[in-house]
Amino acid sequence: MAFNAEQTKRTRAVIVILLLVAVIALAVVVLSGALTPAGSQGQQTSQQSEQTDGNASSSSQAASDDAHTMDDVDATYGTAAKQLKAKYEANPADPSTLLNLANGYFDWGTAAMSHAQGDEDQQHAIDLFKQAISYYDTYIERNPGSKSAEVDRAICVFYSGDHTAAIAALEDFVAGDSTFGPAWANLGMFYENEGRIDDAKDAYNKAVEADPEDTYQVKTYAQQRLANLESTQSDAS
Repeated sequence: MAFNAEQTKRTRAVIVILLLVAVIALAVVVLSGALTPAGSQGQQTSQQSEQTDGNASSSSQAASDDAHTMDDVDATYGTAAKQLKAKYEANPADPSTLLNLANGYFDWGTAAMSHAQGDEDQQHAIDLFKQAISYYDTYIERNPGSKSAEVDRAICVFYSGDHTAAIAALEDFVAGDSTFGPAWANLGMFYENEGRIDDAKDAYNKAVEADPEDTYQVKTYAQQRLANLESTQSDAS
């Protein structure tokens, strides 16, 4: 995996599918960065994420496809992280590099989580998510109103283990802006993971309403989750 917008989009889409099938307890989420259409107006986060350092990403793409162990994951992401950190330190005012650091640690944490074999590996993944949160905090402070960054930060909080704080963050978000579909979709999955099925259904329905044209692929995702919940409840009755 690399700290690169195109790889991030592909990686996140794959993660959503794989975790949805295999690890529902980990709260498979629709990641807002992956759902933001390239070139859409008003989505500063998505546009800036397209400006990543290509050199940092291209060197690791082949390796990322074959990463089967934690050492492989760390070697692949670590190289890209080192390059991006150097770029950021050289120009801390560059928002695209800062955002890609946050997104990169997010993806690194997710990959580490999927390869974790024990408590030490799980803690390693959590530490990576916490680093992502730190970079998101700095980015959001400098770029208030960055919807995708705020939602992705909440997902990292959830994966780091603080489900209550993650849910509260998205509840606050949708209370202030009910038009961003990815926020509702992720909130629905958070609720579903916590067993709050009625709340999850409501959030998924709000996601569909917020994205009627499926611009962010949220409508399709939310409808699939709603159908799954209906099927599960029907089988149980």
